[in-house]
Amino acid sequence: MIGTEDIAFFGGSFDPPHLGHLAVAEAALNAGVCGHVAWVPAYAPPHKQGSGAAFSDRAAMIETLIAGHSGMSVNEIEAELQLNPSYTFEVLEAWKRRFGASPILLIGADSLRELHTWHRARELVDRVRIVTYPRGGRPVTADELSLNWPKPTADLLLAGVLKGDFFEISSSELKNRMEKFTAAGDIIYLKEYLAPGVCDYIVKHGLYARKRPNGQ
Repeated sequence: MIGTEDIAFFGGSFDPPHLGHLAVAEAALNAGVCGHVAWVPAYAPPHKQGSGAAFSDRAAMIETLIAGHSGMSVNEIEAELQLNPSYTFEVLEAWKRRFGASPILLIGADSLRELHTWHRARELVDRVRIVTYPRGGRPVTADELSLNWPKPTADLLLAGVLKGDFFEISSSELKNRMEKFTAAGDIIYLKEYLAPGVCDYIVKHGLYARKRPNGQ
């Protein structure tokens, strides 16, 4: 594992990992903000208890999604630490101890807006460079960040927002759609959002689908 500050830590539940996630990782690399993206599936995300797929399945799906894409890897540090709840600050501190440097933290605009509520948020911002990808169709503004951060910090956080448009995909919505289907063919309708290999993995391992009543 590359142990430099050129790595972007891309954390999330990835339940399931989809093409929107891949576009974010590619945008970070293409923008030159990092030289490598480490996908870090959460072991026990504090805001998303009761994940639909097991950690091992989510990690395997990420491996499938990023296969053939240079500059990306899966890191299972959260499973090794087994923190519950799993706070980003604690994971990044363990990362620094292990690899010798803090990574860049890659988050979404929704997380940036809520960053002040995170565990040890001010220490996190002081210690780690944060890069943000837009979400929700509404740009983050200096005024809204200044409601919770000193202006110099708000300006620094705003400067870390990536340029460009990202198509919106919700893992939760995808999961809800998949729960309505059981037949392998049904998942083809989600291939606009999921890589074919991820679709195949979901079908093969029976993830997300609920049994239909009366055996249907």
